[in-house]
Amino acid sequence: MADLCNKEKPRLVVSGQGFSVLNTVEYKGRFLYSKYNPSRAIESIIEKTVILEGSLIVISSPALWYGFDSLQKKLKENCTIIAIEFDEELYALAEENMPENFPKGNLFSLKNLLEIDQFVRNLCSSGKTKRVINIDFSAGVNFDKKNYDFVLNGIQDIIGSFWKNRITLVKFGKLFSKNFLSNIKKTDGNLLLEEIVSSISRPIVVCGAGESLDSFDFSQAEKNGAYILCVDAALTSLLERGIKVDAVVAMESQFAICKAYIGSKKKNMTLFADLCSRPDIIDSFNGKKIFFASRYAEGSFFENLEKEKIISSFMEPMGSVGLAAVEIALKIRKDSSVPVYITGLDFSYSVGKTHAKTTMAHKSRLINLNRTVTADNIDAAYSQSTLFAEGINGEKICTSRIMMIYANQFVQMFSREKNLFDSRNFGLPLNLERKNPSAQDSKFYSNDESFPESKEIRKALSFIQNEKNSLLTAKDLLVNGEKSEFRDKNISLHEQIKNILEHREYLFLHFPDGFYLRMDDDFLKRVRAEIDVFLKCMS
Repeated sequence: MADLCNKEKPRLVVSGQGFSVLNTVEYKGRFLYSKYNPSRAIESIIEKTVILEGSLIVISSPALWYGFDSLQKKLKENCTIIAIEFDEELYALAEENMPENFPKGNLFSLKNLLEIDQFVRNLCSSGKTKRVINIDFSAGVNFDKKNYDFVLNGIQDIIGSFWKNRITLVKFGKLFSKNFLSNIKKTDGNLLLEEIVSSISRPIVVCGAGESLDSFDFSQAEKNGAYILCVDAALTSLLERGIKVDAVVAMESQFAICKAYIGSKKKNMTLFADLCSRPDIIDSFNGKKIFFASRYAEGSFFENLEKEKIISSFMEPMGSVGLAAVEIALKIRKDSSVPVYITGLDFSYSVGKTHAKTTMAHKSRLINLNRTVTADNIDAAYSQSTLFAEGINGEKICTSRIMMIYANQFVQMFSREKNLFDSRNFGLPLNLERKNPSAQDSKFYSNDESFPESKEIRKALSFIQNEKNSLLTAKDLLVNGEKSEFRDKNISLHEQIKNILEHREYLFLHFPDGFYLRMDDDFLKRVRAEIDVFLKCMS
């Protein structure tokens, strides 16, 4: 029995090449390196590997760490090395043979998945890590290939998501922040999404603006008294069909979305408004307003909003108003027995179409008709970004990489939800049971349901006034320095300015280099210019 146990532990075997003193490793009936020249294969791989600046190098199954010195010599600026080993015995072997110049905290096991996640996220936050390179240091990877691939794909996703978010913030971050600060004061006297969870006992129909909306039969839903919740882009289409819309979800921050609300001013509807959404829409809306907040960036400013109870909690950024609408529907339904149906959330389109009929996108196409512009939007189906995929009925449909990401995100977030049904006849598969509203849903109907009045005292106006005072102080310190009337002589000028700015990331998160607050003159001059912009939007 003792011999059997020894066979299950890694065993060092002297290689058979001349006077070589290098060992190979025998484990679970196989050699992890060549029996003749253990280091040759990994040295060859490292020699051929191109390592660029800002790379995160992942050593998979380091075992005896052959090739580590050669790898270190190839590192460029802002490169980091971590190692992962998912076999307990091989982890102990790697730990025992770890090079002195390798940080012990950078060796991770299968038990440390959360630590790997946090390590990579912290690494990305500096803006210096741009890619991941994996190098298999031994054949030990083959004992758990699935988990190695899973972790490496996860690391790649974290880095990729970080840079996608950075591109979005550079392009739209300033607009998000301006809208956010303009809308915060409107939360006083209005409800937050968290205050109305489990309020709706009727069946809920979530309507997107995709072409499957055209084929949805609203007659049964109306008989059941269903709660109709739509995305902003679908609103005009539903209103023109005579559908009573109960609520609309607003997330878009740009001016162009205002057209989607034409004809809705006198309608009795609820507006679920993201704090980043267009302030004009919120101001002109006559119905009940319920606010939620997407965490479009990380930072202490957003954490302070929760501490001050201005915002109860943040919704994870989804990028798609359709995903947000489904999340809201699941939050506000009474319990998981209440059915939720989706339609129009297609994440795709057919040749010649992009949206449902009478949506603003469809109307704009009709308005611009001439001898060269037809009603069918053929161009969209054959643009460079178009991809073709198989729809829920096996047909060939048009989509794009970003829409496929949203569809995959939908599956990850909602495919396990109880009583969430797919009522579409078109679109990308979403891993939901396909079902339409039925007469049985009428048992969920309730005549007397309504949202409560807000009981929270958020003091949003007071919060905004304090924010304005802090910006005015920072502005005067940046302009007048030691001569500023706000100068605190108990600390240095540098420290006083930093204490104010480091808690207000919205001033610089949209800078191309705005990963964190820098205190050099060039950075502070740009921050100084932004202060005036944000003071104006808070007035």
